Amino acid sequence: MKKSYLAKGIVSVLAGIAFILAAYFTESVFDGFLWGFAGATIAPGIGMLIMYFYWSLPEHADRYREIQEQEDINTHDELNEKLRDRSGRIVYIIEQWIFCVSLIAFSVIGKAGVITDHKIIVIYLFALLLFHIIIGNAVYLLLRKRYC
Repeated sequence: MKKSYLAKGIVSVLAGIAFILAAYFTESVFDGFLWGFAGATIAPGIGMLIMYFYWSLPEHADRYREIQEQEDINTHDELNEKLRDRSGRIVYIIEQWIFCVSLIAFSVIGKAGVITDHKIIVIYLFALLLFHIIIGNAVYLLLRKRYC
């Protein structure tokens, strides 16, 4: 197994410890976030370390190589690449529809008086929709330029 996996595990555990220390020695409104970040970094870090040491054992090396070969085949298979690209495009279109429907819904809810400050939500969703469209087109143009 790669040494970078070990390094990522160690860094993740150290970051979790730093979050625990920050949450323990400070009293602020962000304590809940700090404890959450601690759990979200320590648990995967410990998992990475366990996996690294497990797959680094000599008796597991052959099985790990088989798994890596199968993963490489699955990752670089043309059909799988095409399916991932197509699913990304479908998700992109669905997200744009969700943004549009959310804009209308929050506008209606705000005008009905259910939400008092609906304008900031509508402005945020509109900015997010614009960002989504601009980034989507920019990435498409960059990829087209690279491959054509």
